[in-house]
Amino acid sequence: MDLLKRVCLYLVRKKGKTATLLAFLLVMATLVLTCFSIQSATITANTNIKKALLGYFTINAKHLDTGITESVLNQILSIDGLSGNYILRSYYYANYYDTDGKLLEISTEGAAQTPAEYENAGKIVASSNSENDSYFTEGGFKLTEGKAITSENGNAVLIHEKFAERNGLTIGDTIQLSDVTDKNRVTDVTVAGIFTSTKEQDAIGTAPSCDLYDNIVFTDLATASYLLYGTEDETNIQFGDFHVNDPEELDHIMEQVQEINGVDWNSCTLTRYDKDYQNAKKSLEGLQNIVFIAIAVVSAICFLVLALFMTLRLRSRIHETGIYLAMGISKGAVLLQYLLEVFIVAAIALLLSYGASAAISNQIGSRLLSQVTAETYETVDLTQNAETAKQPTEDLGLSEIIVEISATDYVIVWAFGLMICLVSTALAAYPIMKMKPKNILSQMS
Repeated sequence: MDLLKRVCLYLVRKKGKTATLLAFLLVMATLVLTCFSIQSATITANTNIKKALLGYFTINAKHLDTGITESVLNQILSIDGLSGNYILRSYYYANYYDTDGKLLEISTEGAAQTPAEYENAGKIVASSNSENDSYFTEGGFKLTEGKAITSENGNAVLIHEKFAERNGLTIGDTIQLSDVTDKNRVTDVTVAGIFTSTKEQDAIGTAPSCDLYDNIVFTDLATASYLLYGTEDETNIQFGDFHVNDPEELDHIMEQVQEINGVDWNSCTLTRYDKDYQNAKKSLEGLQNIVFIAIAVVSAICFLVLALFMTLRLRSRIHETGIYLAMGISKGAVLLQYLLEVFIVAAIALLLSYGASAAISNQIGSRLLSQVTAETYETVDLTQNAETAKQPTEDLGLSEIIVEISATDYVIVWAFGLMICLVSTALAAYPIMKMKPKNILSQMS
């Protein structure tokens, strides 16, 4: 009787033992494959988080006499690792005039006070793109007419609809902005758009009149640079938010920024914003550690249980082993038969484990990963007076993470499962195989 026939006959004849071994190996393979799938998904999730929760840093240069100059800005933007996504901002106060030099009327209702020399002044907000300014992204401001202001717009402003109504202004009209402290700094600007505020004024009753929403004017960076620093041929800014491609490189990039010459960096404040990424990364690393421990524990338990199972199984087959030896079948052939019996059952279990693990891992893994990648944000907008927390305006798509079984993981589990079967069977058979045929036959009697 050939080897393969003996293997098949034993598996069919011992249906109960075969089913028990199959059930155990199926559970083992499913657990290990599930753990490997979740571990692979955490790596993918970490990559997605790097893309979604890009870290950035802010330079606060409002205490510098010239702010961040164009030359310094160009050197910053040339640093490798920056994503090319950045926001430049400046804040100031200016008096408002019409083209005839007549002061325009501002709102004072709800103001705590109207500071001296600010009776017709308001807050000037300059940004590289007004659409991305925090007033519009989360402050409730909404453009109702005209178009947003970008770096390409020169001498343009956005005004509040109440300010426009109070002074009879429409899109295309020209007004003048004048530095409150330097009356010689006056510039003509064109009304490019009109906005409204959909949220109630914050700090109502405590803010001065120049900070009221009705009196805020948005303008381009070049206009603000002239009012702030008197520059005409270059644009200097107070604040810059610079996003990086990899949050892990944030510290290194910030160090390179501070190595740029010609800037009193001691008078500047550089602040990193990657708390969301660090929190998510820490959670993912914790999950990876748990999964790694789970794989180790499950593997050890499976090996020990399988070794015990095979030991008891082979002890009950000493009589059968003796007969095989008496028939002239070598020990190697007998051991190979036992290995093939286990390998065939293991192969069936590994095939079945794919479907079982796919269903389980996607349910368990997606819930675990959704918890550790919960969308928490700490994005901050630095204004002239304070730091204001900002909520995100887009879904990063991390709340649903699909855990799939990769071909690599499946191959690893196959190799791992067959190796455990090989080692546990060999160890269980070793005490019998080292016995001499005579001793085995004597135990039969």
